[in-house]
Amino acid sequence: MTEPGRPGPRLPRKLGEISIPMTPLPADTPVSELEALLRDDRHRPGVILRTETGHRLVSRSLLERTATGRLGFGRALTVHRTAGDLTPADAQALPAGTDIDVAAEAALARPADDREEPVLVSWPDGRYGIAPMMDLLAAMAGRYARLSRTDQLTGLPNRSMIAAEGQSRLDAGGLVAVLHLGLDRFQDANDVLGHHGADTLLHRVAATLSAVRGPGNLVARLDGDQFLVLVSELPAGHTPQSMGRLLATGIRGPHPIDGLPISVEVSIGVSAADHHDITVLQRRAAAAMRRAKQDRTGVVEWTPGLDSTQRVDLRQLTELRTGLRAGHLRLHYQPLHDATTREMHGVEALVRWQHPQRGLLPPGVFLPDAERSDVILELTDWVLAEALHQAAAWKRDGHHVPVSVNLPAAYLAQDRAVRTILAMLELERVSPDLLTVEITETAVLTNPDQVAAQLSELRLRGVRVAIDDFGTGYTSLGLLPRLPIDELKIDRSFVVQMHDSPAHATIIDSVIAIAKALGMKVVAEGVEDEQTAADLAHAGVDLLQGFHLNRPTPPEAVPLLPVRPLAQIV
Repeated sequence: MTEPGRPGPRLPRKLGEISIPMTPLPADTPVSELEALLRDDRHRPGVILRTETGHRLVSRSLLERTATGRLGFGRALTVHRTAGDLTPADAQALPAGTDIDVAAEAALARPADDREEPVLVSWPDGRYGIAPMMDLLAAMAGRYARLSRTDQLTGLPNRSMIAAEGQSRLDAGGLVAVLHLGLDRFQDANDVLGHHGADTLLHRVAATLSAVRGPGNLVARLDGDQFLVLVSELPAGHTPQSMGRLLATGIRGPHPIDGLPISVEVSIGVSAADHHDITVLQRRAAAAMRRAKQDRTGVVEWTPGLDSTQRVDLRQLTELRTGLRAGHLRLHYQPLHDATTREMHGVEALVRWQHPQRGLLPPGVFLPDAERSDVILELTDWVLAEALHQAAAWKRDGHHVPVSVNLPAAYLAQDRAVRTILAMLELERVSPDLLTVEITETAVLTNPDQVAAQLSELRLRGVRVAIDDFGTGYTSLGLLPRLPIDELKIDRSFVVQMHDSPAHATIIDSVIAIAKALGMKVVAEGVEDEQTAADLAHAGVDLLQGFHLNRPTPPEAVPLLPVRPLAQIV
C-alpha cells in the first residue's frame, strides 16, 4: 500500500497506455492460424487484419461465435477459409492519444451487442493495437477513484482524503499539529498572470510544499489558494511554528511564470493536536491562518478565544479602500516638545478620514478594521509618502521638522518594507534623520528576529526608531538590548494616572531608568496639564506630547518657528 502523501503508481490517462500493440496480419491468413494464436495466448483479445480497405479488428469473441456456427459458417469456415473471409462489423477505432474517459464514453455509446468488444487503437507512427473493454473500464474507474481522493490541479490529496487521514493519525497518536496555509494576495496573481498562470503558480507551490514538508508529513490542497499540512514528524530543533516559517521560506520563490519571477507570501495558522476530532483542529488552524492574514504576521498559533475575534465591517472597509484611492484621507500632525525648553522637536503623523457623508473620522473608527485586512498595507504606504512629502515641503521653506510614522506589524512582515521606505526618502530627497518609524510592542513580539533585522537596516541608513505605547504590550525586557531603538514612548494610560496611582508613577520612573541605561530617549504621551508636564520633565522625560501642548492639526496649522533671515544666523 502506498504511503499517503507519496506518489503512488501513475494511473493511465491516455488510451494508448492500456493498449496491447500488435503486428497486423495479412487478410489471407488462414482462420485456423488465427485460432491457434488465440489458443496459445489466452490473454490476447483478438487480432488485427491488414486489408485493402484499411485495418480491421477480429476479436476473440467473433472467432468463438464463428467456430460455434452462430454466424452461419461453423467449422467449415475455420478449416477452409482465410481471415479475409470474415466480415466483422467496423470496430471502434480511436487514436492512442484519446483520454481514457473519452474513450470509455465512446465505447459505451455503441449498440448493446458491441459494448464488450475491444477497441482498435492507432498511433501516429503507424502502429496499431487493441484495448480490451474491461481494461478500459477498469482504468476509467481507477481514475475516478483517484479523483475522488486527490486535487485534480496539483495531484495532492484533497479535503476529504486529508480529513480521513488526519483522523486516522490522530486516533493512532501519530499527529503533532495541523498547519493551514493561505497564499497572500493571490487575486493579484490571477489579475497579472491570468487563470492559466495562476494555476501554474499553484502547481509550483504544491510541488515545493511536497518537497520541503519533511518525511512522515502530508500536504493537501483544500481549494483555491488554501493548503493543509498534517505534521507527524518535526525536523530536529523545530516547533510547529518554526516549521511553518520553514515552509513559508521554502515556497517563497521566486517562481518563473510566463517569464515573470513571482514571489509567494503566505499566512499560516497552527493548531496543536490536542483534540480528538480532526475537524476541530482544522477549524482552529483555519482561524489562526485568518488572524495571520489579517495581522500580516506570517505564522499564528491558535489559542482559546481567537475564534471570537470581532469581525471586520466589510462595508466600511470597502468604503475605506475606495476613499484611500479617491484622496479622502488626511494627515494631521501633533507636535512633540522638548520637556525642558518646550521647543518643538518634531511631529507625529496621524491619519484622518474625510468621509463624504460622515465627516472627519478619527483613526479609532477605521484603523482596527484596516489592520485586520490588506488595506493597512496600502494605507501605510500612503501615510509614509504623504508625511515625507510634507517634511520635504517644510524643509524647502527652511523648517527642519522630523516626522514620526506608525508602522503596523503587517507592514514590517513584508520583505519590501525597508526598500519601500528608502525609495520614498530618495524620491522626496528627505534626509533619513527626518523620519522616525514607530512600532508597537505587538509588532516586536510577533517576529522579533525579522523585526530586528528590518529596523537595523533602517537605522543603519539613518532612520530613527521608536517603540510606541511602551508598557502595554508586555515586551520582554531581554529584547530591548537586541533592538535598534532610539526612543521609548510611555503609553498615555500610565501618564494620565501618574498622580493618582503610585504604581503608575513607579512604572514611569522604571521606564525612564531603563531607557537611560540603554541610551534611549523617552517620550511621554497623553500630557493633559502643566503639572504633569513639569513632573515628567523633572523625572527625566526628554520629549512631551499631548493636548496640553498641542492637538493634532492640519499641516498648515502646525506651530512652526519663524525662519530667521540668513544674516541673523551666526
